[in-house]
Amino acid sequence: MTPAITLWLAFVLAAGIICWTANNKRQAVAFLLVALATAPAAFITLGHAAPWQPAKGHYTVLGARIDVDEAIYVLLDGKPEPRFYKLPYSAQQANSLQNALDTAEANGTGVGMTMDGDAAGFAEEGGQRGGSEVKQAEPQAIIGG
Repeated sequence: MTPAITLWLAFVLAAGIICWTANNKRQAVAFLLVALATAPAAFITLGHAAPWQPAKGHYTVLGARIDVDEAIYVLLDGKPEPRFYKLPYSAQQANSLQNALDTAEANGTGVGMTMDGDAAGFAEEGGQRGGSEVKQAEPQAIIGG
């Protein structure tokens, strides 16, 4: 259970007990409705990996980490903003991702992910990552006299 969900649940239980023991049943029912309405807010990722799979489609992988026998963490470029996901670990997906990352690094390209049901496929994407401009080194600042 993520910390956001745990915190929301603790608040709901504490406030519910207070409302119920105050013998104000109207207030307790109103609180229950507010708690149910705010429940989806607890599922916002807040910097943690999303607990659900990404939707079917093609994504650009902005970053990834493989924890062997635990999970594959990926930051995907999506609409409207990037999202952080925790995918179930499988040796085949981990090897595919690592090979795509290695090839993309060697060729200066990016990595793409295709989500098809419960399986994710990783492959190198063509094109230059980060643009084709070469950044020039800035001159050193002269500090002192």
